[in-house]
Amino acid sequence: MTSTTLDLNDACKGIFKDREWPFKIMVGAFINCAAIGLFKVNPIFLPLCFAMWGLTCGYSLRVLRATIKGDLEKLPDWGDPIDLLVSGLSWLSIYLGFSFFILSILAMSLLVAGATSLISMNNPAFLPWAQGTFALVYILFVFFTFFLSILMANFAEEERMLAGFAWFKVLKRIARQPRPLLTAWLCGTTITGIAVIVPAISVIGMVLVPFLGFLSNVLALRLIGCSWKTAEQI
Repeated sequence: MTSTTLDLNDACKGIFKDREWPFKIMVGAFINCAAIGLFKVNPIFLPLCFAMWGLTCGYSLRVLRATIKGDLEKLPDWGDPIDLLVSGLSWLSIYLGFSFFILSILAMSLLVAGATSLISMNNPAFLPWAQGTFALVYILFVFFTFFLSILMANFAEEERMLAGFAWFKVLKRIARQPRPLLTAWLCGTTITGIAVIVPAISVIGMVLVPFLGFLSNVLALRLIGCSWKTAEQI
């Protein structure tokens, strides 16, 4: 068994050594649910919702930071909410920037298609255009999801805004050690997908989705943190 495998196992099992892990996960799940609920009640609460998501995002960064430092025996506390809010909103702004970039590519494709009549289903070039646009957006989405997961680890480790723009540093580490980083991301994505989709099949299971969703997110972040640390040491 390789050291990478051992690190990933420790990242998953270590969380349950903390006696307060259900409470810490429940806090994050409740904040996320409350934010979604407020937005559904009235979109005017969107700024407050972003602040609440900033708290959970800040906690995610704190989990990553603790994992990179090697603290796998417990989850970090929810203390110092101002620090959580500032760091979380800082990362959300970077994340939204990448999201808008992908949306801008889709919008540009639609504008070009509209100007050249490609968007008409009667046009024989419509199907190739639609398939090409979908494939491009999907590939960019997958790549940026992976890239942002690794960039988030660098952002959490350095604790400064410029770390969110250290793209070349992150790309160099991915190119140098793609295996541990890609393995951790795939494992984390799979865990999150299973934790959200499987319980949602039943009505009773849907009640557990917020808790399991946040738990799987924490597990995925710990995997990324371990792989980032491993890739740095190799």
